[in-house]
Amino acid sequence: MAGQFGRLMFEADVAPSWLDELDHVNFLQHQRVADRATEMLWDRVGGPPFAADAAISLVMVDVHARYFREIRLGDRVQVHTAITNYDHRRLWVRHTLVCNGAEASVVDLIALCFDAAKRRAGLWPEDMRAAFAGWNERP
Repeated sequence: MAGQFGRLMFEADVAPSWLDELDHVNFLQHQRVADRATEMLWDRVGGPPFAADAAISLVMVDVHARYFREIRLGDRVQVHTAITNYDHRRLWVRHTLVCNGAEASVVDLIALCFDAAKRRAGLWPEDMRAAFAGWNERP
């Protein structure tokens, strides 16, 4: 079963490349980390490789980030992912960055199944919907 923040996707140490001109991990880096976790989620639920000619893809249509505490150079950050909802073409995801056992930030997003050939919303395949349904129960 996934932990209180969702399934652990990866851990990383805050590197100098994460810092802006003020030696601060700004919102863009939090979103980059969440984007990496989204790509990992996509792979784990059976999404095809991202490509212009893929039958389906995932596009983000809404992103909200909330910050609770600063993370600093050298801090160890865990990134947890939970699927909070889904339907036939949308997916709601929460990525939580955890540092020293506490939430540092939460990035919530809504993603859309996208049919690149038709340039419009598509439908999640049944096997992906099944993977979404079981996401929060598996380790």
